[in-house]
Amino acid sequence: MYWVPHRFAASESTNAVMRRLHHNPRPKLQMLLNGLRVIATPMPHARSLSLALAVQAGSIYDPPHAAGLAHFLEHLIFKSTDEFSRHELASAMQRCGNRFDPSTNKELISISGTVPVHKYNDALALVGSVAQRPRFDADDVEVERQVVLEELRDWEEDPSKRIEVLTDATLWGPHPLGRDTGGTRATVRDITRAQVRGYHRRYFHPRNAVLSLAGPLSCREMMAAARRHFGRWRAVASSAMPRRPATMASAPAIRQSRRSKVLRRANTHQVWFSVSTTTPSYPQGYDGVLRTQLAQVLIGDGDGSRLWDGLRERLGLAYEVYATLDFYQDVGVMSAMAAVGRGRAGAAVREMQRILEETEEGFTRDEFARGRDALAAQIDLAADWNAAHASRYAELALFNQPLVTPAEELAKLADIRPGEFNRFVREKIRWNHPTVCAIGQGSALDIVRGD
Repeated sequence: MYWVPHRFAASESTNAVMRRLHHNPRPKLQMLLNGLRVIATPMPHARSLSLALAVQAGSIYDPPHAAGLAHFLEHLIFKSTDEFSRHELASAMQRCGNRFDPSTNKELISISGTVPVHKYNDALALVGSVAQRPRFDADDVEVERQVVLEELRDWEEDPSKRIEVLTDATLWGPHPLGRDTGGTRATVRDITRAQVRGYHRRYFHPRNAVLSLAGPLSCREMMAAARRHFGRWRAVASSAMPRRPATMASAPAIRQSRRSKVLRRANTHQVWFSVSTTTPSYPQGYDGVLRTQLAQVLIGDGDGSRLWDGLRERLGLAYEVYATLDFYQDVGVMSAMAAVGRGRAGAAVREMQRILEETEEGFTRDEFARGRDALAAQIDLAADWNAAHASRYAELALFNQPLVTPAEELAKLADIRPGEFNRFVREKIRWNHPTVCAIGQGSALDIVRGD
């Protein structure tokens, strides 16, 4: 849990919050001479500095025969570097508070962290070293391979994680978005040290990365630190900008016919299932992104949402029920998910589909007002969290999007009206031909398959 010093009060209007946030410093984007984009967001009252280095090198760029390569690389860059042995690197992270979080998703590899402000030079030296000069020692490759294989086993055994992988595979088919970010145990066993080094040299270079900093330093101080630790970063002869696989050519197929997949498991008493559809994303502008976020809040973001009220509160069918939302560069995906006892899973699948299809009829003014207040509260809470600023601005800049501030988000949110929002949902987020997946056993799996 994160402590946040300000709560959105019911008596405080969205416009009042927007006016208060208007005084917060804006992020400043500059480009270093080597092509690295650097974002500095001064937050004078913070006691820590957050950083996020985002590289456009996610799993969709894995070679077809080496699925999981990007994720494997992300594990290995924190093993040892030209400046740090494995033990020295671990010690340096520990002295900074051990709040570093490397991650890989479909489109990017991210190295993020939050440190006490007096440790910011140490943190940037550490991240600069792992990003620019990892060693990929042969012994480290083999040890970490076993770690990644255990991580994959964990995902395979846990239905709450496995349903996400099954959903991607069903939604996108052979497209790279359909591959598991971690690859398979077979592909990970075959990845070579040379492949890891080659992938790093190809995609880890300053023109393909964004460094975002947020904290109590001035823009000038943050830019100076970025130049000090990343200014000598250079591309090599084999470096290249990633060639993105076309996604929009695949997306319409989702709406043309129902697609489904089940994974039968006899060792679980629950059925995990998902219902998914495509949504607008960055190409539709930030207004479209914000309206899609509002739809996700109304559909499945905890108490008061339609899925929560329908499946849990009214019928008692599920303990866990929620909606997820992913924005890719070209397209978004919303998924409704639940875990239900196998004897009642069939009823839950039918009820979820009914609730989702009814969103086409629109949300009431009361629902809309509550949902808009909920999203405004989330934006306001995140505005006090420098780690959220650093990560969010890094991704927006990497995808060449405007750096929309919390105040600007709230202003856009305040301008949305119920009628035009309902038209947006009806036209842009359709559930009449969803992708449906399930893991477990029982008659619910036959319902998902349409048998």
